[in-house]
Amino acid sequence: MRYIHEQYPFVYSHHSTANERHPKRNEDSTLRDDMTGLFAVFDGVGGSSAGEIAAQTAVQAATHTWRYMVRQHQKRRNGYTMLEDCETYDICSMLERLILEADDKVRTDGAQRAGTDDLATTVALAAFCKQPGTNQYTMVSAHVGDSRIYLLPEQGHLQRLTSDDGFLTKLIENEIINEEHALHIDQAMRVDELTDIEYRYFRLRGGITQALGGPTSPTVHINKTMIKPADRILLCTDGIHDNLTDEEIESILRNNPRTSVARVLVDHSRQRSHEDCTRTIRAKPDDMSAIVLTCRF
Repeated sequence: MRYIHEQYPFVYSHHSTANERHPKRNEDSTLRDDMTGLFAVFDGVGGSSAGEIAAQTAVQAATHTWRYMVRQHQKRRNGYTMLEDCETYDICSMLERLILEADDKVRTDGAQRAGTDDLATTVALAAFCKQPGTNQYTMVSAHVGDSRIYLLPEQGHLQRLTSDDGFLTKLIENEIINEEHALHIDQAMRVDELTDIEYRYFRLRGGITQALGGPTSPTVHINKTMIKPADRILLCTDGIHDNLTDEEIESILRNNPRTSVARVLVDHSRQRSHEDCTRTIRAKPDDMSAIVLTCRF
């Protein structure tokens, strides 16, 4: 699935596929609103259909809230456009409100639809605002859980812009390991690269500490990043980054066409998920979703 339109400042590529263990139920959902510059991935958790409902409910709530806020700011009678002159908007507060309202909808409407309150979803979301008089953009990103956002600048290496709400982050907070140690564990390919305790940490790294729809309101992590022409931004669920290392992700982002790179990421992740455990410890069947945005010149 790919999309390109000449009037939009970003060329984007999108692909999402369900876990092969339940091929008719994709518990990931994506949000792509070119006109207003809002993009997101959601990874539902909860088992059966609950995870799927959590992610879909969050997408619907986020889309509705964002468009309402954009229209209030722009006071347009018809249609929507990307925000401009970023200093006139508190986009950080707008995204926090958006995510907290989505959290509430998952806990209420989503739970009613699913018939259970055991449902939740992660989110990684990016909104863009054009800097007046330039061809640069401010990206305000927000996340809860372990879906990630990466930036690949035209010059330079891949940058991970999010820090997972997960087991390894909790170990860092408790000063059991440091960030460099956590990265070593997270990026391991083979068991012989890790000590016994590190391997146990690796196997637990997928555990998340908060999500939308969880028992308490989440802490929303927000970041601002300048985006320049030819920069690429990746939003992905853990089906991508659990299977692929950051080095592999960077290579795929840099060496594939901007309209098909998301599919290539998903295809490589799917291939990795089939590999035998004697070859790699990263293989993990999962739903897999990626959105890749390339800033136009």
